[in-house]
Amino acid sequence: MHGNLVSLRPLEASDAQTLWDLIGDDSDTWKWVGSGAPFPASANDLHNEFLRKINRPDSEYFAIIDKVTGTVIGSTAYLDIREEDCHFEIGSTFIAPTFRGGNRNIEAKYLMLTEAFENRGAVRITIKANAANSRSLKAIEKTGAKLEGLLRNQRQERDGTWRTAAYHSVIIEDWPETKTKLEKLLSLEN
Repeated sequence: MHGNLVSLRPLEASDAQTLWDLIGDDSDTWKWVGSGAPFPASANDLHNEFLRKINRPDSEYFAIIDKVTGTVIGSTAYLDIREEDCHFEIGSTFIAPTFRGGNRNIEAKYLMLTEAFENRGAVRITIKANAANSRSLKAIEKTGAKLEGLLRNQRQERDGTWRTAAYHSVIIEDWPETKTKLEKLLSLEN
């Protein structure tokens, strides 16, 4: 998937070194992604986490490539893919701190939403985040996804606390309006 700011390609375990070099042990990044595994303490830990993720049968992980530098700057995924229900979840997204801001994340979501709705027959896309993660919630709201509600104690986090998940969605009926909104946002930056 290719946009003006970013491209998405399948995530490779070898991307771990580049991302570790950009992010390192930044707890503000790892606090919000990678449930089910301890905080990565090295590129090797991140490599092993990527191997675990890219082999999940109901998911598709992508590297986010910055178009200006050609650098892998983050990752995102289709999760909980249920073809029989025409459902995808977009999540596990992170971008290196030096590349945050601007519309790279918005364009990545735009590319994924377009692919899912227009090429893969999706009728529903779920996007959820920890209700305490204000940066992610702001980014999700910027996409135009609709808040559906909060699911309390949805899962246990790495630090032992229980997360309240904020569930958002874009459904096929919303897609034309959401697409127009995202295209307008992206055209302002280009």
